Amino acid sequence: MAAFSAPPATGTIHAILRRHAEDGPARPALSFLRDGGDDGAEILTYGELLRQAEDLAGRLRQLRGERVMLLHPPGREFVVAFCACLIAGVTAVPLHPPTTRRLQERLQRIVADCSPSLLLTTAAAQPRLAAISDATGLPVLVDASTAPDGEPLDGPPVDDRTPAFLQYTSGSTGDPKGVVVTHGNLLCDSMAIAAGFGTHREDVGVSWLPLHHDMGLVGSVADVLLRGMHWAHMTPEAMVRKPLRWLRAISTYRATISGGPDFAWRLLAERVAPSDLAGLDLSCWRVAYSGAEPVRPDTLRRVAALLAPTGFRAESFLPCYGLAEATLMVSAGPAGRLPLLVPSPEDGIERVACGRPVPEDAVAIVDPDRGIRRPDGSVGEVWVSGGHVAAGYWGRPALSEAVFGARLAGDPRRWLRTGDLGFIADRQLCIAGRIKDLLIVNGRKYHPEDIETTVQTKVAACTGGSCAAFQTDADQRLGLAIELTRIPDDEAARADIAACVRQAVWAEHGIQPDLVLFERVGRLPRTTSGKVRRSACADRLRDGGWSAAGVPA
Repeated sequence: MAAFSAPPATGTIHAILRRHAEDGPARPALSFLRDGGDDGAEILTYGELLRQAEDLAGRLRQLRGERVMLLHPPGREFVVAFCACLIAGVTAVPLHPPTTRRLQERLQRIVADCSPSLLLTTAAAQPRLAAISDATGLPVLVDASTAPDGEPLDGPPVDDRTPAFLQYTSGSTGDPKGVVVTHGNLLCDSMAIAAGFGTHREDVGVSWLPLHHDMGLVGSVADVLLRGMHWAHMTPEAMVRKPLRWLRAISTYRATISGGPDFAWRLLAERVAPSDLAGLDLSCWRVAYSGAEPVRPDTLRRVAALLAPTGFRAESFLPCYGLAEATLMVSAGPAGRLPLLVPSPEDGIERVACGRPVPEDAVAIVDPDRGIRRPDGSVGEVWVSGGHVAAGYWGRPALSEAVFGARLAGDPRRWLRTGDLGFIADRQLCIAGRIKDLLIVNGRKYHPEDIETTVQTKVAACTGGSCAAFQTDADQRLGLAIELTRIPDDEAARADIAACVRQAVWAEHGIQPDLVLFERVGRLPRTTSGKVRRSACADRLRDGGWSAAGVPA
């Protein structure tokens, strides 16, 4: 892989979009699958995208706003609005329209944090924003139809340092932070994705990832449009309700690229039967990426065995690693090889390597307490440097300096502290866990992901949902909160499942959970991106959220 630290010399994002539209105005850019493809698709061509985005960009310039909050359901309106912000030189703040009181409250905190000039949405989603608009006094612009008429004003100059969008983190602590991603960051990360995935203009993709989160926004929208590719999109809800739709779309569109977090691959393994695959041809699937949460060896093995009759090749799996603070991707590839499985130097537990850093000198493994590089083969905090590392957190200079401004002795570069633990094996990055989630039991360190994987793969009753391993604040007891498809009413039946859990954890890790708690599937506390919040499970226990029998109070 060629090293790089600056954006490609291809002009502005607006110029790139215009070039794609001029080269093939009728060429499809994005297809939005209605009901997961069961009810046809709506196609957005490169010509339509440029025309609509330029029109909206002119209207946004008239409003003289610096930040615009995008509150669209998944669809073409969101993509047009996002591109309009890039063209106009205003900063997009992409969020999903709030559907619960908790999300309403989070949205109000974000509005207070970044002070947007207006809320941009669709007619269908507008009623959900009435309370926010009333409380903040912010105008709501609906599909640009209510934008002022007249000649658009000239926009501000756009260069590599211009903020493109604010990617708000999950806010699991009640304090969401906006990562400032610049135009230069987007262009650099697009180069990194192309290098790690081996993508080109002729590639076709399928995605169900949320468009307002980094993996969907950058990987399935921004990079796609910068490369001039065609991708088909369905909503996350359509895929989760019926995972087979994901596979059908790949077969129908002859997609070469598609993927998602480990939980999505587990959904395929658990809810798609071999008989469901009749007539599917997945031999086209060249890059099947897995990232955003720990990549589990057992998941890859199960999916490879399930999909083998369709022509899917295990060599297509491409584990990767990234985070919003690095725009998206940090490491991936090389494509076309079987994933590398490596025993951790800490505990010997098998890890899936997440590819080579892009560029290769962009990652350092560091002692988090002393700020010096760890010896080769040792576990330490993952630090990242390069043009794809974001500018910082919006309005938080001290925190930005602490997280994005780390220094290594003898190295002039600024480094991003990821908070993740990892090591390098065969030039590939392997992730071992999160520093803040590290469990300490009887003086030994354990990664919660390892214990959770054991429960979900070794205990038959616990394969249908998520799991969280955590320690209580008061006495540091080890607790496990486990989702079950059905919680038995009989206390003895629950005790039997708990006993199986304790036996499996003891056999694999040599420790015994003090608490085994049960919840219905989908009911554990999660971030807005769907990750289980371990600390919130400890809070729920402290606040009496579980009864003595280990079921919801």
